[in-house]
Amino acid sequence: MNARVRTPSRSALPRWVRRTALGLGLVVSGLVALITLGAIVPAVPVLGYYATTWVGPRPLWYVVFGLLIAAGAVVAWKRGKRRTAVWTTATSAVTAIGAATVLITQLLYAHSQNVPVSAADVLAVDQPTAPPDHVIGFDRVEGRTLRAGLWTPRAEDSQGDKPMVVWIHGGGFATGSRYQRAGDYRWLANHGYPVLSIDYRLTPPPRWKDASDDVVCAMSRLARLARPYGVDTSRTVLVGGSAGGSLALNVAYGLKTGRIASSCTARLPAPPVAVAGFYPAADLKGTWQDNGLLGYGREITEGYTGGTPAQYPERYAYASAINRVRPGLMPSLLVTGASDHLIRESRVRGLADRLRQAQDDVRFNAIPYSDHAFDDTYHSIAGAVGRNLLLRFLNGTASRA
Repeated sequence: MNARVRTPSRSALPRWVRRTALGLGLVVSGLVALITLGAIVPAVPVLGYYATTWVGPRPLWYVVFGLLIAAGAVVAWKRGKRRTAVWTTATSAVTAIGAATVLITQLLYAHSQNVPVSAADVLAVDQPTAPPDHVIGFDRVEGRTLRAGLWTPRAEDSQGDKPMVVWIHGGGFATGSRYQRAGDYRWLANHGYPVLSIDYRLTPPPRWKDASDDVVCAMSRLARLARPYGVDTSRTVLVGGSAGGSLALNVAYGLKTGRIASSCTARLPAPPVAVAGFYPAADLKGTWQDNGLLGYGREITEGYTGGTPAQYPERYAYASAINRVRPGLMPSLLVTGASDHLIRESRVRGLADRLRQAQDDVRFNAIPYSDHAFDDTYHSIAGAVGRNLLLRFLNGTASRA
């Protein structure tokens, strides 16, 4: 009887390919762990910003990454690759535990604010598309027509007398569009609030006065132009994020004091009944001094004003809402990320403190492990917290004004 000849088993892949793949895997596991660590310690220069931007909106993804790396560590140990197993065990622990810390902390914060969080928010799935129901032109300036998108409640979503939300997009005063938060606009409309998201003139050239003038113009003209679409325009709430938050607060407080202008009419509109600013640049001199986000802080403030605070102190003062605080202002909602690398949380908190000192009604929230523009990801825990805080503010304050 012939004996069976055994041949040694060989991998289908050459040895150098397997070693290269292993090396890349070890590098990737280390990078993922480093990124997660940066989200936990956001003060680390450069890394802290990218880490909170990547991990903050989607911590569950990084928990899963950590578990996959841990599975790789088990395989490496069984195959006798002890050093590889030790490395991947360490990186998996940092990734999984760090990301779980972010996830649990954000969920607990949402619970403390009585905010419902859906599975889509935890999974950070794609942002929904939500085109406007109507587009309205409200002014023509410098050869360009300024327009507003209008999102209206359906008949079954209309719930009594609710103010019109005028939303001002962000983008460092230089970019962005009226469709920037379309998912939020539709969500608010589905809760009974008509939303107008407006254009305004962007830099360059410096727009420290033009931009706010355009917002005032929009409020004046759209109060008439939106009426044919069944919108009650007698009361408005200004809302914006970042540069838009700066403009929303500056215009709202300016209309209350009468110290602001319109680009299209001499008569000023009525002040909004309330205002909400998300991570707002409400203190431009402070933003210039902090120079956050790898120098972007000075780039946007100098582009907006035309120079430094020393060169144009009056421009910085005019365009900063913190300089317009006085007793008797409308209710304000301020929401920011606790790890914001552009508009520091302390700057937004400082505005809230100034408003409280003036005995104005203000609500302040800092969402943990969240950076600037945390709601760029519509379906995220921080995004859910932000829009629900706004809805509660509208329901509890603006609707009764």
